[in-house]
Amino acid sequence: MRKNILAGGVTLLVVAIIFGLSYPDGLLFSLPLAVLNIILGLVTKAPPGLEVQPRTGGIRLVIDRGVVRASIYQLVFTDSKLVLKRLSSANVTIILPLMLAVLGFLFLFIIGALIGGITGFSLQEFLTQRMRNKVENEAALTAVGPGDIEIRYDDLSEIRIAKNRLFLLSETNSFAASLPRRYSGRISPVLAKTFGSKFRAEESLGAAEAAEKEDEKCQHPRSDRGKFSRR
Repeated sequence: MRKNILAGGVTLLVVAIIFGLSYPDGLLFSLPLAVLNIILGLVTKAPPGLEVQPRTGGIRLVIDRGVVRASIYQLVFTDSKLVLKRLSSANVTIILPLMLAVLGFLFLFIIGALIGGITGFSLQEFLTQRMRNKVENEAALTAVGPGDIEIRYDDLSEIRIAKNRLFLLSETNSFAASLPRRYSGRISPVLAKTFGSKFRAEESLGAAEAAEKEDEKCQHPRSDRGKFSRR
């Protein structure tokens, strides 16, 4: 059960009922979406969070969520490589919520856009978790499939943590992933042990901004390609 989605669904249901008292036709849009959010909240499992040295052989760390551009990945650190399993693409993270928000605006203006946007987020979380479950059930954490990215440690010259951003640098490419808050402090010891002198943690906001500017300078137009193998 995902409590935030369930709470959002209940809130939308209350809003739909209150708004429906003055505009009954609006219930045709708002009520089904509110109920859908409640159902999604009940059936969507909570994300597993960080898994340090899980039982699967050769895996040192699994991060349940990392955002690269507009896509959501599961990050799997093994003994020799990092595999980013794509869980959701931009179609799910941006286009779906936007389409539902626009559709809602056509029905109920601002209230409808809010209901549609929240429903889009709920569907995104549901679809992301479903893909995460599929990867786990198929024991495919280290396999590289369509949309996945593989980065071998030998190709990296530096890896750094700045606030909630993970930066991976090679001689010709750079790569950045946004992580959930409070993850950086927990994964830093594991990354330090895995990468040794290649790893650097930067805590200040100024350091994070400087790192990001440096990455932009050396970034290839398709920076996650080249040495960073993508399917």
